[in-house]
Amino acid sequence: MANKIYLYVKALSDLGSRMEMIVLGALIFATTQSVGWLSASLAVSVLGGMFSSLVSGVVADQYDRRKIMIVTDILRAGLILLLIPFPEPVMILVVRFFMGVSGSFFEVSYNAEVPQIYGKQNLLRTNAIISRLGAVTMVFGFLGGGYLQHLFGYESVVLLDSFSFLLSMLVLLKLRWDPHRNYKEKSSGLAIPAPWHRLRKQLDDLREVKQYLWVRPALLLVFMVYVIDTFGSGSHNLGVPLLAAEIDADRQALFYGLIWAVWGSGNVLTTYLLPHIAWLRGNLYRVYLLSTPFMSLGFIAIFLTTELPWVLTAAFVTGVFDACSVTTATTLFQKSDNWIRGRVFGVSLFLNRIGFFFGFIAAPLVMQMLSLSHMVMLFHGIVIAIASAAVVIYQLQSGSPKFMDRSVNHGSFNAND
Repeated sequence: MANKIYLYVKALSDLGSRMEMIVLGALIFATTQSVGWLSASLAVSVLGGMFSSLVSGVVADQYDRRKIMIVTDILRAGLILLLIPFPEPVMILVVRFFMGVSGSFFEVSYNAEVPQIYGKQNLLRTNAIISRLGAVTMVFGFLGGGYLQHLFGYESVVLLDSFSFLLSMLVLLKLRWDPHRNYKEKSSGLAIPAPWHRLRKQLDDLREVKQYLWVRPALLLVFMVYVIDTFGSGSHNLGVPLLAAEIDADRQALFYGLIWAVWGSGNVLTTYLLPHIAWLRGNLYRVYLLSTPFMSLGFIAIFLTTELPWVLTAAFVTGVFDACSVTTATTLFQKSDNWIRGRVFGVSLFLNRIGFFFGFIAAPLVMQMLSLSHMVMLFHGIVIAIASAAVVIYQLQSGSPKFMDRSVNHGSFNAND
């Protein structure tokens, strides 16, 4: 498979970002001892991505996605280095906001370009590798971030993160692929706007995505569950560092990383199994809609106690279902037509950021009335209810041609699709 090397370079970049997430979360909580500051440090990154996600989708469809990725790698490499001379909480918020902005442009462009870089016929294989490497980076990134901070301080992690972005940029400069291979594709009678009008007609672009999804109700259903899922995720992303502090306040970063590392191990196992189980390959919608509520049940289980064996076991099982959910959703989005795929990912990222942002805002407010475990139970209980309803809707409507858009083969997926 051509350009496979970049999968590993991107994984190294993700490794640095995982370490940075652990270290900065622990740093700001240790400095302020405030749940509000911790929540804000998570929310501002999401807010930056939310503001830029819709524009980044339009830009990804209009301009060279490879160049967008190169520019954003350079920006992120410089931004994160600002925290070495200025480690104050306010500066952490500023840097994380702009990292969210630039990261949105990179992720939308990269996800939309994956079929062009590696070939549409390799999507399942490629996404399985991406998910597997992503899970490996979670294991070593989350665990390594806490360990490196414990040994050498947060500066070592910041330097490694910056280096990983620069390496990604250098490799992208060397790689070549055909970015316009399928740009002339059309679907459902939707016209492609003239290039010079794209940025001036963002609302028209959003209407196109709405039209595109409207004739694909099953995909629209996935989008609806997706945004609720990310809202629930705000609770455990805020909760894990707090749980780590309850387990051992003196080694919070280490246990913070350990919990996520074991969760990532469950991800790794799933990414090996997913491409080889025929039923899973042929039922991507069912896999997504069924794995999402089980993932939420797992997160609820993690916070039931501070006993480490229980927490880590629950984290591993949760990671298994989380990988099923993420991999299938990404694959379904990537099967969109290339001329609109960037905007589809832009909208999905916007919904993702919307969910996370309101989750991060609501979670500390709810914690003023409920305990940590009850807060997570409430948030993920909502996810379970919505996802379960979606399963019922899908089962009742999946036989309808109007519900399943047969022309794009969304209902199944095989290694050659």
